[in-house]
Amino acid sequence: MKRRNSNNESVFLDANLLIYLNCIKNVEDRVPYEEFYYKVLESFTVFTDLLVLDELLWVSRKKYSVPYEVTIDFIYNAVLPYVNVLPIDINVLDSFFSVIRKYKLKPSDAIHLSVMKKNQIVTIVSEDKDFDSIQEFKRLWM
Repeated sequence: MKRRNSNNESVFLDANLLIYLNCIKNVEDRVPYEEFYYKVLESFTVFTDLLVLDELLWVSRKKYSVPYEVTIDFIYNAVLPYVNVLPIDINVLDSFFSVIRKYKLKPSDAIHLSVMKKNQIVTIVSEDKDFDSIQEFKRLWM
């Protein structure tokens, strides 16, 4: 497990920030995302799950034509040294179904929230405004 920050506050990192960091080639456009990522890493203990890495790989290739190998290198060098990857297992199944029924989210977002709930994480770093409607969680973005 990665080092915890002294304030011990945890956040869950959604795929959008990682996708921008991996895919934006123009330095001027990329800098605000880099600065935000550094701020998040400095301020919190950061977690994600394997489904976020799956989305990072898929969207980077499908939408931005970034080869899998480039994204895999990005994950090994810019994500895994700093971000804890939480497991997705059968223990989140009931929560997953409950979130789907209650909030009508995409299944992948419901999985993220279920993993967060299981690990007592209440803040998600995400551009996705769908999370704003869920009172138990708060969304953090630039």
